[in-house]
Amino acid sequence: MSGSADVAAVLARYDEDAWVALANRGLLRRARKDLESSTVRVVAEHGSDVEVGVGEATVRIGVAGPGQATCSCPSAVTCQHILTAGLWLAAGAVAPAAPDTDESVSGATDALHAELMGFDVETLTAYAGLPGYRWACQALDDADEPPELTRDGYLSVTFPRRGLTARYLGGGLDALLLDEAVPHVERFRVAVVLAWQRAHGLVLAPPPPPKSRPSEESLSRVESRQRLRGTATAVLHDTVRVGISHLSPAIHERLVTSAVWAQGVEYHRLALLMRRIADEVELLLARSARADDLALLDEVAVAHALVAALDNAAGEEPPALLGRARTSYDQVRRLDLVGLGGRPWRTGSGYQGLTCLFWDAAGSRMLTWTDARPDTLPGFAPRARWTQPGPWTGLSTPAAATGRRIVLTHAQVSPDGRLSGVEATTAAVTELRGAALLDALPVRESWGELAVRRATGLRDPADQSSMWTVLRAAGSLPAQWDGVAQTLRWPLLDGDGDVLTLEVPWSRLHAHAISRIEALGGAFPQGAGVVARVQRVRGQLVGEPLSLVLPERGAIDALHFDPDPDPGSTAESALVAGLLAAGAADRPTPPDAPVDDAGLVPAPVAALRSVVEQAAQRGCGGTVPGEVHRRLARAHAAARAVGLSVFAEPDPSIDPAESLLRSLYLVQQVERALG
Repeated sequence: MSGSADVAAVLARYDEDAWVALANRGLLRRARKDLESSTVRVVAEHGSDVEVGVGEATVRIGVAGPGQATCSCPSAVTCQHILTAGLWLAAGAVAPAAPDTDESVSGATDALHAELMGFDVETLTAYAGLPGYRWACQALDDADEPPELTRDGYLSVTFPRRGLTARYLGGGLDALLLDEAVPHVERFRVAVVLAWQRAHGLVLAPPPPPKSRPSEESLSRVESRQRLRGTATAVLHDTVRVGISHLSPAIHERLVTSAVWAQGVEYHRLALLMRRIADEVELLLARSARADDLALLDEVAVAHALVAALDNAAGEEPPALLGRARTSYDQVRRLDLVGLGGRPWRTGSGYQGLTCLFWDAAGSRMLTWTDARPDTLPGFAPRARWTQPGPWTGLSTPAAATGRRIVLTHAQVSPDGRLSGVEATTAAVTELRGAALLDALPVRESWGELAVRRATGLRDPADQSSMWTVLRAAGSLPAQWDGVAQTLRWPLLDGDGDVLTLEVPWSRLHAHAISRIEALGGAFPQGAGVVARVQRVRGQLVGEPLSLVLPERGAIDALHFDPDPDPGSTAESALVAGLLAAGAADRPTPPDAPVDDAGLVPAPVAALRSVVEQAAQRGCGGTVPGEVHRRLARAHAAARAVGLSVFAEPDPSIDPAESLLRSLYLVQQVERALG
């Protein structure tokens, strides 16, 4: 193919959204009018580039697309002439375009996919520099919501929190098209490539840790951490002193610097918080609709409290305050586990996956392994993954682990109990029979013994593993369908008659489990246990069932996958059939839902929060001396009057920004404690 034909093939993939992302809708409309009134022709070809004349202007455009094209007109940005030339080439003016078919579109996206998967560490580092590559890796590691991936004639990646969409239509890294202007566009393009690769199972090597600045090389870690704490406190104070609605790019740069510095001195938890605050400030500066100044203020208060805690524990910082890199895994030479089943899930942000649960008796903890993909990725289905190979050598499928003893050698385990599916891990599978199966598990027979921990402070992170347990019920009541909440509720009774309700929200992925539980009626198997995740919701313990432990059969019955063990039970669930026929929408659930501690907060506490938020939004730097203290003192007194003695009289000698952040952190803790 000629250079012009190559360029035309790339431009033919551009749809309306891609052209609008390149410039704007008005400029695109004028460019289309130019096609009717201007003379457009190929002037010359230079290798893979082609020069197109548009009236008196000359546009040079290559396979990197119109985003990297140049024009002889004075415009410093993508101009009307570039759009006109691109539209003319895309319309097939150079060579007749082949008709689009499903096969041709699929082949084109497969080729684009191969291009993104082919970028290696060296290429990405050379493109964005080592700091840019490091930023991209950390941005993906820190993301609360995974990026959303789609294929529709071209490839696109959307970052939900930023509302930023990148499109790849071919042409290399420079051709990655972002739908809004961002600073340091190269690092965002690298993040797009890494997000696509990770979603398809390819994780490139992480960047080396940043080196200390030359001025820090002569300092010990203790001295460097001390200086960082002072710097971080100052910038957090300034966000409130200036006002979170009036922040500047200078504040953003100081936050980024503090985050990098914190990572360098291995304050991992503080580094994560400062990066999140910096990202939120960047959204505010860009006037993004996704910016939330009050959420930013909450993060600032937590970071401020963390810095104060680190300062008080200087030299003897506990691991809970230091944190660990989120992507770090510890190698464990041997793990002796019991497979407890699995469940499929789908999130509201566009991911689906399979999570399997394992009991580690030696460590007295539950561990999980998860395989997840974007729900737009063809060829991956959570229910089908249950019977597909892996995740470790020696284990045929995830289903083969259920109810069996699994000895893992050279396993990789993260601090929060996630097992990695690395190839170096090997599994030896043996049977567990009869009572030995139930004896190996953490069984609870009284619901009064259940205690779900929740995060109440900086040194008390939420214990996800403690949510999973095995409930041996004395009996059960028939499951009932809640049509308003679209949830099946199954009450379990302990020996004292206390009730714990297990819930399964409606989803096509959960249809099998709902049918199984409905078929049980009130006939709970004698001596059986239920593997469930128990959490506190509005003051009540609520569980989510995963599987049944059947000692008499010496087996674990995975409710989401296994058929009914009763050979005489063949009736289909009328409830599920009706929901499927009606096209009931799925209730998306995250793979690891947090404890819901929502509850009523006393009016004085809500009023105190309002005082802090109003002062922090406007900024307390220019207020009348003593005004912030007087307003806080009145709000604290009102809270003490209803018995909340933790709200002591604020010290008038303390900086107003310090007082506001201290008060807000106290409000956060009381809100969680009273949930």
